[in-house]
Amino acid sequence: MTQREQHWENIYQSRDHREVGWYQVSPEISLRLLDQVGISPEQSVIEIGCGASGLVDRLIERGFRKITLVDLSQKALSIVRDRLGAHGDIPDYRADDVTRLVLGQSFDIWHDRAVFHFLTDEEDQQKYVAVLKQHLAPEGHAIIGTFSLNGPKSCSGLPVERYDKEKMQGVLGEDLVVLDSLTDVHVTPAGGEQEYNYFIISWRAGAKLRHYP
Repeated sequence: MTQREQHWENIYQSRDHREVGWYQVSPEISLRLLDQVGISPEQSVIEIGCGASGLVDRLIERGFRKITLVDLSQKALSIVRDRLGAHGDIPDYRADDVTRLVLGQSFDIWHDRAVFHFLTDEEDQQKYVAVLKQHLAPEGHAIIGTFSLNGPKSCSGLPVERYDKEKMQGVLGEDLVVLDSLTDVHVTPAGGEQEYNYFIISWRAGAKLRHYP
């Protein structure tokens, strides 16, 4: 187990997931952005760093069945499976590091609410982007949430990288484009405020696609 995996496994093993700083009662921003890109139930969704998020519950309620959940923590994935009950077998659960993820398929929607900003090393950032390009369908959209330039400089005892639209575009390179962005203030379970930027990303016209069939 890598140091990164151990860190997040310890978080979910030792703390109530409803008390961690990134916990949301309801994923309203994510759902709004998914609606904005016109997602429909027959499409495939991959959630990167799902943790114990409730987004998968809402997607299943809406009729989605092609759902893949990725997280470093086996415990977080087991929390989701148990919570889903009779629907627990719908998602495909993957305990893996996104920087080395190989699934051999593409997805219509790539959703990441709070993983990318933990990648403070440029090499890890570029590995993430390469994996995103491999797994994003030709007409697909990525929705990535990060701390804004006004957001915290660290989270869960780890440093983070903060982004605005221009900085995110610079990391993505030429093949991907930030179509839109949204700023939101997340209120933590302890009552603190954290400013996020959410980015809607797609392939740039004329880009050389690198996705799986």
